[in-house]
Amino acid sequence: MGDFTVLGDRANRPAEPARSFSLEASLNTRLLRSVVPAIFAALCMPAGALAQATTNLLGIPVTHPSPAPGAKKPAPLPDTFSGQSHPAPTPTPLSGHLSVSGRFRGYDFQRLNRVQNASNPNRHSIEFGVEPHLDYHIADTPLNVGYTYFGATPFGFNGPNPSANGKVDNTLPGFPLNSPMHELYLQYKDSNNFVTIGNQELNYPWTPNSDSRIMPESYQGIDSTFKLLDSLSFSATRIIAFEHRNSSNFESNTLLTAPYAGASLDHYHPFTPGTLRLGLNFHPSNRFVLSAEDYQYYNIANLAYAEGKYGLSPYSAANPYLAVQYVAENSLGTNQVGRIDNHTIGAQLGVNVAKGLLFAASTDIAPWEYAYVHASSATAATSKYFVGGGGTGSSEMVGPDLYKVAYGGIASPYTDSLGTDPLYTTQITQGMADRRSAGNSYKAALVYTTPNKQLKLIADEAWFQYSNDIARNLTSEFNVDGTYYFNKVRPGPYKGFFVRVRIAPRTQPTLPYNFEYQRFITEYDF
Repeated sequence: MGDFTVLGDRANRPAEPARSFSLEASLNTRLLRSVVPAIFAALCMPAGALAQATTNLLGIPVTHPSPAPGAKKPAPLPDTFSGQSHPAPTPTPLSGHLSVSGRFRGYDFQRLNRVQNASNPNRHSIEFGVEPHLDYHIADTPLNVGYTYFGATPFGFNGPNPSANGKVDNTLPGFPLNSPMHELYLQYKDSNNFVTIGNQELNYPWTPNSDSRIMPESYQGIDSTFKLLDSLSFSATRIIAFEHRNSSNFESNTLLTAPYAGASLDHYHPFTPGTLRLGLNFHPSNRFVLSAEDYQYYNIANLAYAEGKYGLSPYSAANPYLAVQYVAENSLGTNQVGRIDNHTIGAQLGVNVAKGLLFAASTDIAPWEYAYVHASSATAATSKYFVGGGGTGSSEMVGPDLYKVAYGGIASPYTDSLGTDPLYTTQITQGMADRRSAGNSYKAALVYTTPNKQLKLIADEAWFQYSNDIARNLTSEFNVDGTYYFNKVRPGPYKGFFVRVRIAPRTQPTLPYNFEYQRFITEYDF
């Protein structure tokens, strides 16, 4: 399925989603801490004030007139561009009824490297999957039980032993999957609240279902949302284990602390205590939404995340909007992956430049942190820090047994190496969180949707400046992403069929220097 639309979040929660310009790369943490509150203070004006004469962030008077009775309603905010998917909620079946739904999938992934060697061969995988879902509403109660099985097989296309074949793309994966309890949950739901206990797909910014391979990620624990006011809700999630998208088991670990195919193991720890997530969502009108979340990745880090989006002129055809995001992360507990200190600020400006054509420019910026460490080697010096990967400069000797260590990237236990985190500049194959790197990134994107909504085309390019005081590292990636939906959904078992093609060439200063990812996807929903 795609990164921008999938069939359903089984826990039935509402859906949430240029060329480099000159900007001081040395933007420090103090500046970030002063700019972010100012932006959010400007965005958090009372809803009633939006219809009055106000000032913009530069102090220039701006008037937002109230619509007259019967006038055109404001257009909704467009979805922000990010790496994660945004599934629609699955309706609860009628009381005493059992609903059956699901999807069949076929994926063909190929990675072509400019320079090939034992570590970087061309890789190719074909995989087919099925995901039936059952949902039973217990009669005359607010309870329902959900169950999902997920199975996948390559039908021999990837050779006799694909899991041990370096030329097979096992991020897809290229081997069979058999998850008999991909989802199994009991859910309480009324008009204002819901609580879900068990195995379930989630879709929060830093605990997404990462649905860009054959099987989405699933989580084991408790998830809940409570309506506090008409425009304000509170949510809490406790995760004790997760099922990675190329694994058939729920494990009490993370992508940073356990070896998974396609992920870059940082520090091996066979047990990680899980995660507590708390969130607030404020949505007073169609033109403004604000969310704030806190993630306690036990023994790894505490990550605070805030995002706001504001429609600048919702009554115009251009419908421009501004979105901002902020990440603050620090080490927690036993520091299983080393010392973490990250502050990332992101911004995105979008506008409809023609009917059905949306343009957006985005940036994410995180300042580097440095430490001087007495150690016998560079490896020993960086062992206590969460440093960047992919050729990012991490340390240099500056004196006898003295090293300068560079760090400051995001540690993301459930999206690392997946390209599915919520940063605005994340691309198909990588982003700043996947590289575990501080630095600057910029992105320009165009999205075209036909009037009948059957064809969606995305073209974007991002530039990543991972350079620091130790080494220079410039990376870029261009993406083309097209999805075609066939016949419209009608009454009956057919719920949709689409094909999707994703092409992602990347240029980087380390082996294999240039490579291209080609992904071909088909899905039938029932």
